[in-house]
Amino acid sequence: MNFKSATCFSRTGEPLTEYNFEQNAREGADYANIEYGNNLIPYRCHTCGLWHLSPKNRQTPSIECGICRKALYKTKKDAEKRAVILKKEEGERLRVYRCPYNDGWHLTKLTR
Repeated sequence: MNFKSATCFSRTGEPLTEYNFEQNAREGADYANIEYGNNLIPYRCHTCGLWHLSPKNRQTPSIECGICRKALYKTKKDAEKRAVILKKEEGERLRVYRCPYNDGWHLTKLTR
């Protein structure tokens, strides 16, 4: 079953569809991909803990770092991809750095 989120929103301000289970999100993605020609994949949200859909080309899997409380990207390439997306969409200039506590990468704002 899926509902519109009360806490999570798209870049355009629309509430995201939320799914309780990964399987339901996969089915929603499959339907949208076939019916509308989308290329969506499910991801677990750090904000609400439920599942949403994202365009595959925007997906950069991460988990929350238990110590830093920031998004932790498994690879430097994933972190760099997210930095490029955020610069394009929000104008944020970000730097990628290795997490000093876990095996992964974080982003931080560049200062002038």
